[in-house]
Amino acid sequence: MNSYTGGGRMNWNNNQRVADSVDHTASQITLACDMISNAGINFEGIQQELLMLANQPNPPEPSQLISLANRIQTTKRQVDDSVQKVKEFARNIDAKTDEIQKRGGW
Repeated sequence: MNSYTGGGRMNWNNNQRVADSVDHTASQITLACDMISNAGINFEGIQQELLMLANQPNPPEPSQLISLANRIQTTKRQVDDSVQKVKEFARNIDAKTDEIQKRGGW
């Protein structure tokens, strides 16, 4: 990249700063994706519990259903929060790459 500052020196420091910021954001996206994966595992556990309850000779107790409903709500909130974080991180990456493109004359 041919980004120069005054005096003909290459602006490696700014490019390195942007690259580090994008790298950090990518790590945050990985964490958010891991949270979504964990939510999937939680949903699988809920599914297994529902299947177990369906095979019982007696209907489930209201407290069991309330507990499952609360777990579903919490897990859905985790997915929603994680997706919002991924979107936020993607906007950060877009802003940083726009910054590089403006300086690099792309």
